Amino acid sequence: MTLILGLMAGILFVLYSFYAVRIIRGNPQVFELELLKSFAAWMISRGAGARMQIWLLIAVSIMLEITYFLLVIITIRNPVMLVFSGFFAGFEFIHLILVSQTFSRFFQGKLLLKDVFNWKIERISALLFFTHSFLVIFSLVIARI
Repeated sequence: MTLILGLMAGILFVLYSFYAVRIIRGNPQVFELELLKSFAAWMISRGAGARMQIWLLIAVSIMLEITYFLLVIITIRNPVMLVFSGFFAGFEFIHLILVSQTFSRFFQGKLLLKDVFNWKIERISALLFFTHSFLVIFSLVIARI
């Protein structure tokens, strides 16, 4: 389980590092606009099938996040890290509910694509994943020493 958690944390750290660096430097808007353009192009290319694929992506995200946080609880012994993980898991739970509601409103025609993402919340989530995954990797390395 330690290996799986280490792999998941490493992947999260690498994936979120690109966005986190832009956030830390104070210029995430260019990256976010590029993400939004790519997302729009992907939706256009998929057509009506995009709706089902987005819901599938959200479901897979929920399962992966549950797996990640359960592995943290099972593997990490640092009480401070466990409290941080609990708060972060709660934040992500709320975040995923908001994302689901927003996409539901988008698919009902009540929102434009540019309004789907709340970039402030996305930035907080990205920074939390970046930081948390780094701390998990650090905790796993320290536990082995």
